[in-house]
Amino acid sequence: MKFLNINNFINFIHTERSLLYVFILIIIFVPFIVFSPLIVNGSSNDLGQEHMFNKSSFYSCQDYSTSVQCALAKNEFEGFSVDATSNQIAPITREPNYVEGKSGNAVEFRDKFRDFIEISNITEYKSDVFSISFWVEKISRPVQSTPDAHVISHTSVNKDEGWFFETNNAQDQDIVFGLTTNSGNEPLMSKPLPISNSSLTNIVATFDGSDIRVYGNGSLYDSIEYNGTYIPSQNLPIHIGVASYCSECTKFQGIVDDVRFYDRILSPMEISQIYNDNESMSNSNGLVGHWKFDNTLNDSSVYKNNGRMLTMVSSLVTSPDGRIFAAEKNTGKIRILQNDILLDRPFATIDNLDVNWETGLLGLAIDPEFENNHFVYAYYSTFDVNDKPINRVVRFTEKDNLAFNKTVIFDNIPSNAAFHAGGSLAIGPDDKLYISIGDARASIYAQSKDILVGKILRINKDGTIPSDNPFPNSPVYTMGHRNIFGIAFNEKDGIGIFTENNDRLFDEINVLKKGGNYGFPIMQPENRHWKVSNSTIDIKPLRSYYYSIAPTQTIYYASDDFPYLKDTFLVGTYTGDIYSLEISNSSKKISSEVTPHNDPETVDNENHIQINLYPFESVIGLTQTPGGDIYFGGYHIYKLDSIITDDPEQIIFSLQFDYPDNITIDDVFAGYQKYVVVDIQNNDIKKLDNSSNNLSNSYSLIKLKIPKSLLSDIENINATVVSPIKGENTHDITDYLLNDTSSKYHELSIPIPNDSITTTLRINGDEEAAASDSDEEAAASDGDEEAAASDGDDEEAAASDGDEEAAASDGDED
Repeated sequence: MKFLNINNFINFIHTERSLLYVFILIIIFVPFIVFSPLIVNGSSNDLGQEHMFNKSSFYSCQDYSTSVQCALAKNEFEGFSVDATSNQIAPITREPNYVEGKSGNAVEFRDKFRDFIEISNITEYKSDVFSISFWVEKISRPVQSTPDAHVISHTSVNKDEGWFFETNNAQDQDIVFGLTTNSGNEPLMSKPLPISNSSLTNIVATFDGSDIRVYGNGSLYDSIEYNGTYIPSQNLPIHIGVASYCSECTKFQGIVDDVRFYDRILSPMEISQIYNDNESMSNSNGLVGHWKFDNTLNDSSVYKNNGRMLTMVSSLVTSPDGRIFAAEKNTGKIRILQNDILLDRPFATIDNLDVNWETGLLGLAIDPEFENNHFVYAYYSTFDVNDKPINRVVRFTEKDNLAFNKTVIFDNIPSNAAFHAGGSLAIGPDDKLYISIGDARASIYAQSKDILVGKILRINKDGTIPSDNPFPNSPVYTMGHRNIFGIAFNEKDGIGIFTENNDRLFDEINVLKKGGNYGFPIMQPENRHWKVSNSTIDIKPLRSYYYSIAPTQTIYYASDDFPYLKDTFLVGTYTGDIYSLEISNSSKKISSEVTPHNDPETVDNENHIQINLYPFESVIGLTQTPGGDIYFGGYHIYKLDSIITDDPEQIIFSLQFDYPDNITIDDVFAGYQKYVVVDIQNNDIKKLDNSSNNLSNSYSLIKLKIPKSLLSDIENINATVVSPIKGENTHDITDYLLNDTSSKYHELSIPIPNDSITTTLRINGDEEAAASDSDEEAAASDGDEEAAASDGDDEEAAASDGDEEAAASDGDED
């Protein structure tokens, strides 16, 4: 509009037309005065003018190959994926639990312990014809958690090589035999063969290249014609009690005895003879593997290919002289790795250990003054004098690789005897001992400072309470936690972090703040993003992950040995990788949804270090030596060899939004190089009487930065608008501004109509490329359905937390 000259206006006021002009001015300016606090706009001709942006938000979008997931983030940062190589140093082995078998002893497997037997692959197991015999009995109570648990497994993750025996469901545990086809089809599966929970059942499967036959207790049970092309498993070991391709997948609960592998076909008479007189077939021709399990895992065949039972490491710590102390979750043993040799004699063994999904020997810490006092600290689950489950922290004094002077530092920590025990230990730069306590499945008490569950405790190293703790005479340092398996400190910058395990979504990395409340379970419920909290009390996470990574042990790496990781926090994960986060406390722009709690810390960048172990293995324990070497482990101890940084793949992309007070960014979705979708709410529209005030020609402006690495081209923008006056309509937006001067970002200014309740913007990339990518993604999705289902069931959502999430114990059950 063109305004009147002030001199002309004075003249007009004295004319007979003055009242008319005054009336016109009132009509024009009064609505503007009334609504100007609510609308920051005008017509689309004003797009290039200055607008008021009171709020900013950052969304982190992560590319998971088959999908892109976006979530509100504290600040802007990028993330990359790089591969790593490692060397296996030592297996973590234990003696099996032997029970009464068919003749002599057998081995018992409990899925909550996650222990299994591994047998090396040898040439004799690659025969095109074979027979396999074993005895099995199910354990009905408690019910096995994995429905399709592998009893004996020798197959690849894609099930295109080898064979396997698995249960058909968790309750009945009937056994099916599967033989792969290498034709892109599902393995051929036998009918479920029932097994007993009161006696051992003999199962034999034979394959002659054209027929599969399955026998139960000496009689033919099923026969299947085989039309595929069989390829034996080339590189994977045989596993008993878990899938051969994954040490955390499809765990079996039951009793197994007398496993035999023949490189020929057994006749019906021989199979009957095994059932009726088990010992008479012990030395028959073609027997290339025989494990009797009579108090030994040795192979009694001529090949002497002995098995070993692998057990889980829960924590790794390193002394100043370079020795690595390893905690075995289920055995209570603390072992020492010295000069890459795992010493036979344990440093210490915890007695009266309470072992379950997430209880056992959980955490270790080395005293910073170890060279003088030789103190080693341990957190473990046990029982009090009334046999009530508790957790306890003790201190040992090391001498000549052995523990002496066991001293209880902190006792009677609440436990629920199965899940959410916490257990991480760390000594901070203040020389205080920090202890993580899970919520013990009593989550409501995580908000009570008088009950220890769901807390991080801070005590003196002798167990007394520091005078400067946030709550007088209390060991509680922070509250509002679900389960924590990692605490670490960067002494140089004074930053402490801890991991927070959720159930299946939104695991967290948090900054440790004195007296901090981190919101669980009321303000920040499990499986919900922290933006659901409308409280200013709780501290929001530094970083959250859409899909669970199940973070485990955490360290700060300051060495030059791996320059790519220097000055970053390293986080192990139950999903089998290591995350490197560069964290600073310099002043940066932070999302408006984050209420400041004197926490300027932000993620500068993140690297996803893919370990690529096959068979798959979780990274549960993680430590570094004084010389800068990095060791990690799940069922073995590994040493990181190299990180391949030549061509890192970007997988995390940060979007920035600037907008006025009346706008809320509700959600963001993205498809890699296809589109970005933004759901927007108008907070003030419900306050306006739209029947008497027409807002259809006004708008609010939103500014958006989109990384070109996420969306290289912008073809068009359309909007779906829901209005109380016009209803819902979808139209193309043509009056947006694109500032394409940046080589890294598209910078967009987009008008949002003020008469809308909600607006959904869709910013489209190259349409032809998007359509092609969509077809390819759909095909990939179809192909990955089995793997996705397998991942969910096999790991019991363990990688995402399922019944066995991750962590010190290695999991967070739910």
